[in-house]
Amino acid sequence: MTIRVALCALALSVTFAAVAAAESPWKGAAWYVVADTIVGPFVWNGPYMSKDECEKALPANEEDADYSCEYFSERPSWDE
Repeated sequence: MTIRVALCALALSVTFAAVAAAESPWKGAAWYVVADTIVGPFVWNGPYMSKDECEKALPANEEDADYSCEYFSERPSWDE
Protein backbone atom coordinates (compact mmCIF):
# COMPACT_ATOMS: atom_id res chain seq x y z
CA MET A 1 0.00 0.00 0.00
CA THR A 2 2.82 2.44 0.80
CA ILE A 3 4.31 1.75 -2.63
CA ARG A 4 1.04 2.88 -4.24
CA VAL A 5 1.05 6.07 -2.18
CA ALA A 6 4.67 6.75 -3.13
CA LEU A 7 3.96 6.10 -6.81
CA CYS A 8 0.92 8.39 -6.70
CA ALA A 9 2.98 11.15 -5.08
CA LEU A 10 5.67 10.73 -7.73
CA ALA A 11 3.10 10.83 -10.54
CA LEU A 12 1.55 14.01 -9.13
CA SER A 13 4.96 15.63 -8.80
CA VAL A 14 5.81 14.84 -12.42
CA THR A 15 2.39 16.07 -13.58
CA PHE A 16 2.67 19.37 -11.72
CA ALA A 17 6.24 19.84 -12.95
CA ALA A 18 5.09 19.29 -16.54
CA VAL A 19 2.26 21.78 -16.13
CA ALA A 20 4.61 24.30 -14.57
CA ALA A 21 7.08 23.83 -17.43
CA ALA A 22 4.38 24.45 -20.03
CA GLU A 23 4.10 27.88 -21.57
CA SER A 24 2.97 30.46 -19.06
CA PRO A 25 -0.24 32.41 -19.69
CA TRP A 26 1.72 35.62 -18.89
CA LYS A 27 0.57 38.42 -21.22
CA GLY A 28 1.57 41.55 -19.31
CA ALA A 29 0.50 43.47 -16.22
CA ALA A 30 -2.87 42.23 -14.92
CA TRP A 31 -4.54 39.89 -12.42
CA TYR A 32 -3.63 36.20 -12.67
CA VAL A 33 -4.67 32.97 -10.98
CA VAL A 34 -1.59 31.57 -9.25
CA ALA A 35 -1.27 27.89 -8.35
CA ASP A 36 0.91 27.18 -5.33
CA THR A 37 1.93 23.52 -5.63
CA ILE A 38 4.37 21.09 -4.09
CA VAL A 39 6.85 22.01 -6.85
CA GLY A 40 6.43 25.76 -6.34
CA PRO A 41 4.11 28.49 -7.56
CA PHE A 42 3.26 29.23 -11.18
CA VAL A 43 0.82 31.39 -13.13
CA TRP A 44 -2.17 29.10 -13.77
CA ASN A 45 -4.33 31.31 -16.00
CA GLY A 46 -5.21 34.86 -16.89
CA PRO A 47 -4.88 37.69 -17.51
CA TYR A 48 -7.92 39.33 -15.94
CA MET A 49 -8.61 43.05 -15.91
CA SER A 50 -10.06 43.06 -12.39
CA LYS A 51 -9.70 41.14 -9.15
CA ASP A 52 -13.42 40.23 -9.30
CA GLU A 53 -13.01 38.61 -12.74
CA CYS A 54 -9.99 36.69 -11.47
CA GLU A 55 -11.78 35.47 -8.34
CA LYS A 56 -14.70 34.19 -10.45
CA ALA A 57 -12.21 32.04 -12.38
CA LEU A 58 -10.55 30.53 -9.28
CA PRO A 59 -10.69 26.73 -9.25
CA ALA A 60 -11.30 24.97 -5.95
CA ASN A 61 -8.18 24.29 -3.92
CA GLU A 62 -6.86 20.76 -4.23
CA GLU A 63 -4.84 18.55 -1.91
CA ASP A 64 -1.60 19.49 -3.69
CA ALA A 65 -2.45 22.96 -5.03
CA ASP A 66 -3.85 26.17 -3.59
CA TYR A 67 -5.13 28.84 -5.96
CA SER A 68 -5.22 32.59 -5.44
CA CYS A 69 -5.50 35.80 -7.44
CA GLU A 70 -2.52 38.11 -7.59
CA TYR A 71 -1.79 41.29 -9.50
CA PHE A 72 1.56 41.38 -11.29
CA SER A 73 3.02 44.48 -12.90
CA GLU A 74 5.84 42.34 -14.29
CA ARG A 75 6.35 38.63 -14.80
CA PRO A 76 7.41 36.97 -11.55
CA SER A 77 10.90 35.43 -11.67
CA TRP A 78 9.56 32.07 -10.47
CA ASP A 79 7.28 31.83 -13.54
CA GLU A 80 10.05 32.05 -16.14
